[in-house]
Amino acid sequence: MISLNEDMPVFPGRAGVSERRPIHDPSVMGVEEWTFEPGVKFSGHAHDVSQIAYIIKGKLRLQQGNKEFLLEPGCYYYTPAGTVHEITEIIETVTMLIVSTPKKK
Repeated sequence: MISLNEDMPVFPGRAGVSERRPIHDPSVMGVEEWTFEPGVKFSGHAHDVSQIAYIIKGKLRLQQGNKEFLLEPGCYYYTPAGTVHEITEIIETVTMLIVSTPKKK
């Protein structure tokens, strides 16, 4: 399956957040592209799936456990299911690709 830009409409989320989803089989994996504007924060939360995120552009600060990391283009971060993490600061507009394990039925 091929996803061209015209195949992936932008879904607005809360203020300062948007998402695009390529064509894929979510029973095999989840794939999402998220864009965050400066000022957006995500308080501590966990997911019921494992995720790996790749920073395409921009800079942000992410906290996992008691450590905070500066992530910029080319950085990855992995979050096992159930791991609390928090985006504490979007320094400049960030676009990231997130790939996750399938949701359990």
